[in-house]
Amino acid sequence: MDFLMKESLKNILYEMAKPSLKRIGRFNKIHHGESCYIFGDGVSVKSMDLGLLGDKIGIAVNYFPLHRDINLTNCQYCIINAPFFFSPFLGYPRLQKLHMNKMARIYKELIYQNHQRSYFIDLSNFPFLRGGNIFHTFKKIPDRKLANNFIGNQIDCFSGVNRAAIMLSIYMGFDHIYLIGFDYTHIPSRSLHWYEKGSGVYYPQDNYNEDFFKIAKEFVEITSVTLDGKCKGINSITYKDFTGVNPIYRENTELIDGKYLDSLATWPGYTIY
Repeated sequence: MDFLMKESLKNILYEMAKPSLKRIGRFNKIHHGESCYIFGDGVSVKSMDLGLLGDKIGIAVNYFPLHRDINLTNCQYCIINAPFFFSPFLGYPRLQKLHMNKMARIYKELIYQNHQRSYFIDLSNFPFLRGGNIFHTFKKIPDRKLANNFIGNQIDCFSGVNRAAIMLSIYMGFDHIYLIGFDYTHIPSRSLHWYEKGSGVYYPQDNYNEDFFKIAKEFVEITSVTLDGKCKGINSITYKDFTGVNPIYRENTELIDGKYLDSLATWPGYTIY
């Protein structure tokens, strides 16, 4: 499906889903003055004890909800904003779609099993997944109470799940965000995900999301928790200094069930075994 057709379909869905999109208004400033964790998929997560990160509300992005220890956190929100992720037939080439279908089934099970969590997903998935704890997002938050200079009105916040998570945290009223597993913000940064095999390799990411973070810092304090380095453009603190505990590396097979690893292994770019 080409880009123009996808955009046309999204615009049609937008008209159909307006009542669902407005439901997000219930989260406006709901956590005013609190701090939170946003859990990403960076390889540094493999060296962190999640039991030490349960003192603040958590927001998980992408595949972090597959982590065996997620229930040691206070994760109340999950975000997966990939377009057509839950579509059984649209949006991706065949091999990628086979992988996405498997992961979509797994993610649906998580959503149905964890009613206490709220899930934010891209509007393109509206025909395929709806529910009381599911909230659809599209381009901007449809809240007329937002100031004209709100971050979502200044810059595209849905071009990546990390941006979306930070923007939603600001909308919810958090005043300090701690980024966990956002390794592209680290100096030096590492590639790979926590659910892949290995400790990652150094992968330069100069000026990562620099334009976005410059605006985001006007609304919220942001600190990235690193293993051994600093960050450029945002605050940083090492895991040891933050928790008082040394990082201990664990392999992916210790952190995620084998049935999930088998499904993740169907993506050609992942190193799982």
